[in-house]
Formats: sequence, C-alpha cells, structure tokens
Amino acid sequence: MGLDYVEIVLAVEETFGISIPDREAATLITPARLIAHVQQAVESKPVLRPCLSQRAFHRIRAHLCEVTRLPSKEIRLETRIDCLFPKDDRRQRWDAFRSVTGLQSLPNLTFGRGTLFSPKIVKDLVSHEVSAMSETLRASGSWTDQEVRSVVRLIISEQLGIKHFEDSDEFVRDLGVD
Repeated sequence: MGLDYVEIVLAVEETFGISIPDREAATLITPARLIAHVQQAVESKPVLRPCLSQRAFHRIRAHLCEVTRLPSKEIRLETRIDCLFPKDDRRQRWDAFRSVTGLQSLPNLTFGRGTLFSPKIVKDLVSHEVSAMSETLRASGSWTDQEVRSVVRLIISEQLGIKHFEDSDEFVRDLGVD
C-alpha cells in the first residue's frame, strides 16, 4: 500500500489510540476490514444510542444559539455560516463560538475564492465536532460499533477527499489509493 493508505492507518491509530502493525495493515484492504479491526481493538459494543453526528449537531446548535442568540429552529444542517455570523462582528462572535465549544482548531472564517477550508454550512461544523468528539469517546473508553464505523469512514473520507464509498470497496482498486 502507498502513502495515502499509510496516512489513513496513522490517522486511525491516533484517533483510536491503537497500533496496527504493518503486516496486519496490509490485510485490511477494504473499509469494512479496517472498521472490523478497529472495533475488535477498542472492544466496541453493539450498543444503540444516538449517533455521533446527531449528538454533535445538537451540541453545535446549542452553542450557536448561545453565541448568535438565534432560536434553534433557525439553525439546521444546511444553514450557511455567513448568515449566522454577520460581517460587522463576525470575528468576535466566531472567536466566542470557538471558545464556548472548545473547538479552537476551527480555522478563521474566510469566504470567497482561494479558500481551502473554512466551514460554509453548519454540517461542516458538525463533521469537525465528530472528529473532536472521538477524543472524548476514546478517553471514556466507551465506543460503540456504529461510532467506530462512523469515525473510520470520516477519516477515510477526509484523507482521500471522497464523500461516497461503500464499506466493501477495495482501497486500491475502487478508491484509487496508491
């Protein structure tokens, strides 16, 4: 496997606090196999509870309501960030939002051409929160099978820059991993 796959494995190891030996990593040729390996390594449970994305959305929305003073019904996944943070006090409110959420790793808000990453919609904030939540879950040691799958898929998506893939896709043949 090439550098793309090595980066995926390193991100998975860091996120879940596990080690995947090179010999073993070479056998994890699909997202499904990687997910199953991580589930076994962290001893995840098939417990049903609201998914990470749902919990992250409710947390993000509560903080957005607090900072913007908007009612929760006005904040949806597709709500544009530039509408929530008006230009006149955007920086101040954005800094307050980053502080109250503890998401200091969020970039400064910039809009327009040439912007590599700046959250455009609330859904972007939720994705970032899911990544950040993985640290909290790892610390508590309480992963569910669904959470492991969601986080591994998010890592793959972020590392490869793809949104749609199946767990059964092969990294090299189907996802173009070098």
